[in-house]
Amino acid sequence: MKTIEVQDKQILLDIVLQHYGTAEAMGEIMANNPGLENEPSAVMEAGRELGPFYPDIKLRAGLRVSVDDDSRLVKKTVVGKINGSVTTYMETPWRERSRK
Repeated sequence: MKTIEVQDKQILLDIVLQHYGTAEAMGEIMANNPGLENEPSAVMEAGRELGPFYPDIKLRAGLRVSVDDDSRLVKKTVVGKINGSVTTYMETPWRERSRK
């Protein structure tokens, strides 16, 4: 098990893809990290209630997350090809971008 630090604008899927190489590990990372927190301003911007954790809203930058790098879910060939942080978060929703 190792501990990583969330970078700005990362959602849970980014962390899972970066460190496991597959979205299948979403449940495992949530179970290993019951204290996951969203960036409060992102929750408010999305019009959601503060308090619950939302996997589709960006995480609080600097949050420390435990990653099981020995998990059977880790796709080592995929993870080995990822250079740097994975960030899929967009400031402008894709629907608005497609209209331009």
